[in-house]
Amino acid sequence: MKKIYTLIAAVGFTAAAADAQQIWDNFENTRIANYGFISGVFIPYNENPDQADANTSQVAAQYVRNAAETFDVIVMNAVMDNVTDYATGAKTITMDVWSPAPGKTVQITLENSNLAQPDNYPTGRHSEYLATTTVGEQWETLTFTLAATPDGNVSPSILNQLVILFDPNSNNGDTYYFDNLNGPELANPPCEGVTPDPLILNDFECNQNVNYIFSHSGINFRRIPNPDMSGNESSHVATYTRNGGEENDVLIGTFPQGIDIAPDASMQLDVWDPNAPTTVIVSLQNAAGDVILEMSAETSSSSAWETLTYDASPVAGADDIEQFVVLFDPGNNTSDEYFFDNFVLDQTVSVDNLENVGTFNVYPNPSAGPTTFEYDLVNGADIQLSIFDLTGKMIEQKNLGFQSAGLNRYVWNPGGLTNGLYFYTFTVNGETASGKVILNR
Repeated sequence: MKKIYTLIAAVGFTAAAADAQQIWDNFENTRIANYGFISGVFIPYNENPDQADANTSQVAAQYVRNAAETFDVIVMNAVMDNVTDYATGAKTITMDVWSPAPGKTVQITLENSNLAQPDNYPTGRHSEYLATTTVGEQWETLTFTLAATPDGNVSPSILNQLVILFDPNSNNGDTYYFDNLNGPELANPPCEGVTPDPLILNDFECNQNVNYIFSHSGINFRRIPNPDMSGNESSHVATYTRNGGEENDVLIGTFPQGIDIAPDASMQLDVWDPNAPTTVIVSLQNAAGDVILEMSAETSSSSAWETLTYDASPVAGADDIEQFVVLFDPGNNTSDEYFFDNFVLDQTVSVDNLENVGTFNVYPNPSAGPTTFEYDLVNGADIQLSIFDLTGKMIEQKNLGFQSAGLNRYVWNPGGLTNGLYFYTFTVNGETASGKVILNR
């Protein structure tokens, strides 16, 4: 996770349900498993169509069964711990399901992906679990019970694949929704010991503090393993293929815990763009979809990660921001595939709040050229100044070295930079704060 400013750590994750030991996917703040092969049409970011008491989640997955497949499957990959307790019934797998009718069978199979192949059943299948829906067009929590152990030679400690089958051994194109899958404990839980940071709005890993509820791209918006870890070391990112049939193709998300924007706040989004330059808009909206602030940035590098930065300060203190919209290449009908990650709210720390800084001033601001950074040091300190443009690209870094206590100045010459907003970070003995400078010549 690449960060320019200091972020605040807070709250822990919601505990798993008592009758199942690990939340694999709730399509909101906990998404652990990777999805492999899928027979039907799977939309993982879909607004829950029935937020009744049985499932009040804002987001649930939609799944349309492939009628051409008798045994239609959704394959999830994660390395499990010993699953013996599930086979004996000491522990259970549960999942919330919305089905089109009662009497629909749902099957879960635990298997080893290296042994289990499409044409070699039952090899590699450790255990199969069944549940049956009891209502139609309503949510219910299904509890799965052991139905078979197809391959008794498979160890319960080498399983890495969970397969879901809706209405197996049939040929229909029914639509299901599912949510809150609680399965066997993972051997190495990826977020164990990680303290979530509420200002990391979504990194598609251990910080998933916003909900995505709609995209014009539908099935082409997924959480996937990062395909390019140069420039972004995150293990998981989002892939998004633009819907070329939509001139203003959108992703819609919500802030379920609300959002509090400070006076000097900015927002950041890491983007991998195959064909730069591309405009990427982030729009902050109220619950009715009215635009409160539209922010625009442009990619500058093709087929590489870069951080786009957006100035959110104009809506500091607003109490009606409830959702956001992201638009890639608005106003066009392109169908490029983008990757994005690390959607961050940066609440900047004022430089004069740093321990070794008495007073701090940047002038003139707005500036028509040379800009003075003036700072009164309580004690001698090592000083570093970095300047960034709106895309988050560092355009200058100056190591000013050790400076004595008292009043000090550094004059920054922006040279041929274009007019607009620039961000700076000011580091004093390793402690960093930030602010902004406006060029207007």
